[in-house]
Amino acid sequence: MLKKITLLLTVILITASISTAQWTNQGSWPSTAPFKTGQNHATAVDPDGNVWVGRYAAVAKFGVAPGDTLKKSVYLIYVFKPDGTQMPFSPIWKILGDTLLTTNRGMRLNKDGNILMLTGNTPTPNYLYMINYKTGVGIRKVQLKWTAAAPAVATTTGTIFVAPVVPALTGAPMEMYDQNLTLIGNALPATVGFSRSFEVSKDGNTIYWAGYTTGKVYVYNRADEFSSFTMKDSIMIGAKVESFTWHPTNKNQLWMSGGSQNDLPTVPYTKGTWYAYDVVQKKVVDSLKWKWSDPTSEATKAERPRALAFSPDGKTAYIGSFGVGTSDLVQKVVQGGTDVEKLDEIPTGYELSQNYPNPFNPTTNIKFSIPEQGFVSLKIYNTLGQEVATLLNEYKSAGTYQVDFNAAKLSSGMYVYTLSSGNYRISKKMLLMK
Repeated sequence: MLKKITLLLTVILITASISTAQWTNQGSWPSTAPFKTGQNHATAVDPDGNVWVGRYAAVAKFGVAPGDTLKKSVYLIYVFKPDGTQMPFSPIWKILGDTLLTTNRGMRLNKDGNILMLTGNTPTPNYLYMINYKTGVGIRKVQLKWTAAAPAVATTTGTIFVAPVVPALTGAPMEMYDQNLTLIGNALPATVGFSRSFEVSKDGNTIYWAGYTTGKVYVYNRADEFSSFTMKDSIMIGAKVESFTWHPTNKNQLWMSGGSQNDLPTVPYTKGTWYAYDVVQKKVVDSLKWKWSDPTSEATKAERPRALAFSPDGKTAYIGSFGVGTSDLVQKVVQGGTDVEKLDEIPTGYELSQNYPNPFNPTTNIKFSIPEQGFVSLKIYNTLGQEVATLLNEYKSAGTYQVDFNAAKLSSGMYVYTLSSGNYRISKKMLLMK
């Protein structure tokens, strides 16, 4: 009985500690083929807000450029602008002369904003690449002895940490490299549990490691860069963590995934959910969730929360799941955003319906249609023409959508809502009566 009471109190405390950030999952992003689906194995966001995505499955007989004779199955890296369109150098299929014939194993933002990316599949060659985030051109590389999890970077010193996916490999320690990708030495002689990702503190003196089969995150510390690491603590007990990342503005928040259908976490953690652990307060303070694209068959898909990266301002999260090939490649989650639902209605043109109910207090529903894909914004203005809310400001595929608007923070009066897409701009009035 005492054990049950203790467990219940733990759940209550973690639930109470989570902040009211109100993350809203807006679903698949970008929402057009061939980017809508795929097995996400790596995601990173560069300083310009561009989203780098590594797809696990190869693209067969990829035609690269006019006159190119390459007709092999290659592994592509897509780079999307914040509006969902591709960068000119995307997709990337060759780095420093190497055709990407093995899968992407993980990405991380380097201290200078460039992209660190791992490829390989033992016994084939395994490489750590450094890529210029502005051009997509490789800067340098180093060959590894084993297949590695996503790297971690000490942003103060620039030390890059690399560790194996499989711990049982002979001679597979956690290694440290400098910015020239020269081996410094071993951080840990060996690791425990299968791993896809891990993190380190800014100064590189603390390691957060979770072989996701262990059900906890191990915390290793050292006094300084000349000392050895020792295991000091374990946190997130019950979580089966596969992805890690630091929040870009809340510097004490280390975000970690809770678990998957194949590796179910225990209470209070749930599958398909990322948690923000405050390393100073030593508690969970926030969370966001994967939005199942097909809830009825999720149990058989066994989606694994494999990728999470934030926009530079920390207000947008891009999450990825490793499961079946028909999964959403990336889902976009917005802090304080609005849930946008796509309806099973075929659009006949650009349309903006009258909000319902109208008058309203304090919530109302707005429906709109776009006949072709494009960047869409839906904004609310007061009678002085001042913008008071942005309900939508992103790339959308053709379709009919509906958005709920909560005006609890606004005063009574007349407001104008405006839909903009391509060369079309439609406005209507609505009345808030409190």
